[in-house]
Amino acid sequence: MKEITLKVEKRVIGNKTYIKRLREYGYTPGILYGNNKNINFFLDSYLVEQQIKNNTLSKFIVSITNEINLTTILKEIQYNPMTEQILHLDFFELNPRKYITYEVPIKPIGRAKGVYKGGEYISKIRKLKIKALPKYMVDHLEINIEKLDIGETYYVKNIPTKQIVILHDSNTVISAVKQIKKETIETPKESQAKISQAKNK
Repeated sequence: MKEITLKVEKRVIGNKTYIKRLREYGYTPGILYGNNKNINFFLDSYLVEQQIKNNTLSKFIVSITNEINLTTILKEIQYNPMTEQILHLDFFELNPRKYITYEVPIKPIGRAKGVYKGGEYISKIRKLKIKALPKYMVDHLEINIEKLDIGETYYVKNIPTKQIVILHDSNTVISAVKQIKKETIETPKESQAKISQAKNK
């Protein structure tokens, strides 16, 4: 999993006016839920847009006032529903000996064999809930679908896993290849024959 270092500054809890001024001055407030400690902070909103918005499934090394470095993950982003501006960030400190539960996207690799034969590849679910120790965390799960033929199904149990635990039933369907129904095209003679039969009734 990708690691990103964020430099932040400690802040007081403050009231709504204080938080509003922080945002007006170009900063985004946040909180880090740590092991036996919660730390309020703020950071440059430009960094939020550049380093966080498109990297939400990453480990963040939060450097607090250049004194404390904590390995975290992003737990929640609060948005302004009208402008989509990021209003607040919640981070969670990782304990190297404790499992973390989160969702990851599924990334199909290759093209299903059945598609070359005229079948249609259908994706049933796009994300899976998993748990892993911090050192084994991943930002996606790859599934090789190249051997998937028409009428065949890819299940959770088909995903090779070693250091992670998938929190879904093993028979959960990930994807499948189905035969495309062929439409029957009538010839002009067949159509005319049906019309004639209808008139004679």
